[in-house]
Amino acid sequence: MAQLSGATVSERVPVTNFSTSWTRVDQTEDPSFYAALLDATRAEGLAEARQDPAAAFAPLQLRAGLRVLDIGCGTGDYLRVMAPLVAPGAAVGVDLSAALIGCARTRAPGGTAVSFQVGDACQLPFADAAFDRVVATQVLLHLADPWRAVAEIRRVLTPGGLLAVGEWDWDSLCLAVSDRDAGRRLVHLLCDQMNNGLIVRELSWHLARNGFARITVTPQVRLSREPGAVHQWLIQPAIRELARIGALTPGESRSLTADLHERAASGRYFLARTYYTVIAAAA
Repeated sequence: MAQLSGATVSERVPVTNFSTSWTRVDQTEDPSFYAALLDATRAEGLAEARQDPAAAFAPLQLRAGLRVLDIGCGTGDYLRVMAPLVAPGAAVGVDLSAALIGCARTRAPGGTAVSFQVGDACQLPFADAAFDRVVATQVLLHLADPWRAVAEIRRVLTPGGLLAVGEWDWDSLCLAVSDRDAGRRLVHLLCDQMNNGLIVRELSWHLARNGFARITVTPQVRLSREPGAVHQWLIQPAIRELARIGALTPGESRSLTADLHERAASGRYFLARTYYTVIAAAA
């Protein structure tokens, strides 16, 4: 879902507060914004997954007959790529937002084993050991109690079942800004806008304490040399939000925005982020 023509992000939604908005999508003025954000920011990863699904999901060892659960599935795009790899096994997506689940259902092709339902990651509506694989992509950072969700994931996984968690480390984001101190401050403030912006640093330890073993952590750096979806849908709204709550002064907000615009125009834009994929087996 592309951004609607004739409207900017600031016109379409209330000011984004990343610490609460993702758990209150249906209570915002425009829930469709979040589907558009997911489409834009996940387009590159989805394109890679669609080109070679078996390679993209190789760490999960997907095969025919397995039951897969995607927690915080959003629009369900990743689950629809995984589904043929486990067919005739079930592919189930759950999300707290009824609006996003509605979008996922609309996009799902008929006659497939993909299903979607509204549900809370901290109180999953499934029986014990109901799934062989669980995926949670950029979900735990938004939750007030992520470790309760981890315990729920372990409950619904079969012994030996695999969990894949994907998260950015938000405080290690590398954004080129002419004022170095302002750039560092922006990154720290952005991280602190997330409920759990540093969660990947504690994830392995908590997984081990919650009944998981054979834990691997794989980093992947994403580099942008020009402002793309992440800049449009995250950096710019974050600067506006930080100014709104007083974490940045209006002058600082204008200066950062102007500097990033000038860098983009002159070919000096640079944004690097590290994404971590954590694979663990239910002991």
